[in-house]
Amino acid sequence: MAVRCRISIDDARDVDELAFQELPRVGESVSIPVDGSSKDLRVLRVVHMPGSEQGATTMLELTSRIL
Repeated sequence: MAVRCRISIDDARDVDELAFQELPRVGESVSIPVDGSSKDLRVLRVVHMPGSEQGATTMLELTSRIL
């Protein structure tokens, strides 16, 4: 079962939604499609937000910068 997460890249105001096979952890590298090509990014922060109609929401803050 996939885990749907909202993602934000490099503090951008644009937020997308993406499905992962499992929830990535802080510091892990993830590969996601950006503008038609695959991009490797690092997980900076994982935030669990309770209380929407569909249940809890998970927000991932990603960065292209080296940690």
